[in-house]
Amino acid sequence: MKRNTKFGMGVVGVVALLAACQGGGPSMPPTPTASPVPPQQAPTPTLTPAPSVLQGPYAVVLVQPADQLNVRAGPGPDQPILTTLPPHASGLFLTGREETVQGARWVEVRLPDGRIGWVNATFLTQEVSLQAFCADPQVGALLDRLEAAIRERNGPALATLISPIHGLRIHVSRISDPVLIRPDQAATLFTDETPIRWGVHPASAMEIVGPFRQAVLPDLLDVIDRPHERHCGLLVPPVTYQPAWPEAYQAFRFYSLHRPGTPGNELDWRTWVVGVAYVNGRPYVAVLMQFFWEP
Repeated sequence: MKRNTKFGMGVVGVVALLAACQGGGPSMPPTPTASPVPPQQAPTPTLTPAPSVLQGPYAVVLVQPADQLNVRAGPGPDQPILTTLPPHASGLFLTGREETVQGARWVEVRLPDGRIGWVNATFLTQEVSLQAFCADPQVGALLDRLEAAIRERNGPALATLISPIHGLRIHVSRISDPVLIRPDQAATLFTDETPIRWGVHPASAMEIVGPFRQAVLPDLLDVIDRPHERHCGLLVPPVTYQPAWPEAYQAFRFYSLHRPGTPGNELDWRTWVVGVAYVNGRPYVAVLMQFFWEP
């Protein structure tokens, strides 16, 4: 099965299904077309030179269990496929060579078996052990800034926290498809009135439609504005089902922001899980997924 990933569509909050990676990766806004260049004058693509030390390790992310990540002979979706990687592949190292093709960043990687190939960078994230992640003071600071940006409805501040490679995928429930938000879209996320289809409510089976400030923000504030707990790498189990971190996100470490139920009405608990991607050694928010009681 082959799919092309669309990395954002239009203005803020365009719905994007969680994509697999067989095509060329996310599409960016079109680049203005320059005057035609005669074939003999066409510039030769310039690749960054490979450093003496490999960068990594990296792991595959955002690939569905039934899919594979294509490793190609060169940068771009039209290059021959050398091999494929399973959704949970790890131990990949960047050589330092990269190129942008059709708006997508492609990087050259060394595979665990020593072979060299090219993959869409959207489907890679730096490997970080759970112990190192939970002990990283950068992550605690990231969560503090995330909560502050949401509480203050500060779109520009939120934009700086979103992964520049992966964007932000918002799930209003554990069964809803993600809505992909690019960093530039997040700048107006709290003020944009564009209706967005967020998915179906697991209890009512009704479709959730509305702008972010109406359909998502109240549930975020229901946790952030009230006493809540932070749990590193742990989903606090509710009463009626066992929450699970999606397989496509396994390479993203996470914190859960959990508000316990009120005494005498324990079923009104709510949890937002914050998936984190490392880019150049710095953590960014890549996923927000909500869990709550379901009858």
